Amino acid sequence: MRVHAVVLTILVMAASLSGCLSSEGDSNHSVNEAEESPLHINHIQVKGTHNSYHVKPNGPTVRAYDYSHEPLDVQAEEFDVRQFEIDVWWSPGQQMRVYHNQYDRGTTCQVLRECLDTLLAWSDSNPSHVPLMIWIEPKEWTWTAADTTTVMEAQNMLEDVEEQINLAWPLEKIIIPDNVRGEHSDLSTAVTTTGWPLLDESRGKAIFILLGGGDVRDEYHSQHPNLEGATMFTMSSEGTPEAAIFSDTNPVGNAERIRELVESGYIVRSRADDAEDGEADNNETERRDAAFSVGAHSISTDYPAQVDGIEYWVDHPVSCNPITAPPDCSIERIIGTSS
Repeated sequence: MRVHAVVLTILVMAASLSGCLSSEGDSNHSVNEAEESPLHINHIQVKGTHNSYHVKPNGPTVRAYDYSHEPLDVQAEEFDVRQFEIDVWWSPGQQMRVYHNQYDRGTTCQVLRECLDTLLAWSDSNPSHVPLMIWIEPKEWTWTAADTTTVMEAQNMLEDVEEQINLAWPLEKIIIPDNVRGEHSDLSTAVTTTGWPLLDESRGKAIFILLGGGDVRDEYHSQHPNLEGATMFTMSSEGTPEAAIFSDTNPVGNAERIRELVESGYIVRSRADDAEDGEADNNETERRDAAFSVGAHSISTDYPAQVDGIEYWVDHPVSCNPITAPPDCSIERIIGTSS
């Protein structure tokens, strides 16, 4: 009987020890699962739209204008669009009008504030969304002349764009250059060393980018040296301290350059198609496929959803970036509770 009692005691102790070891192992497993690679906002890839407000003219028109977009919030909600482009036209003392040009005026939102309010309402209803990238393009005729009056108008236009953004979007919902630069001397150093903000800290926010080079970009930089205090990033030029976000619409011919920029830590916007080029009419996908494969972070299209009579469209939800995302990136981690 004593032998049996001793054996039973040993078995009970072994079972208890086994349970403890098993529990500790599960605990370590949970800890390991929690130690996931951090996801930053340049680890994602999203679909965007070109001339996001655009509605084709009534009646016959040229092929370049023959496409229409749904309202901005519909694009975000139903088509997974997370990057938008808005053209603005300015006159002193007037609201900033939104349309393509004098021959192509169809739009889903008449003025910049209306466009921004539409996107903000959707954002507030979907607080876990990945950051929206909103490109604002002042139309060039405003600053083409070299006289002093036109230079002043260009300056006022950029100030008005910033004012409209700041009136529409709360500062806590905007990722501004100062947030990204941190303690670094310039943006380029920041994004290529420390990197971009964490994705989970950036949900529900927007990044605004000035879509323009030359004089308009120089004027904005003169107002905000090193983009300090600026609301918008600027379309970057390589080798400059303000470099952070690039636009390269030729992912086939410039594939190597785009990949190098992406690998260095910069954000790159590209294009999948152009209505004028006929890619959609012929269901040509080389440019679209190249833009995604080289790691562009946002890829603009004129066809974010299926259109009657056209086989081509861009069907790409929010996803992990094929170049920059860590191996343990997943769709579930990217979209959170809402994409």
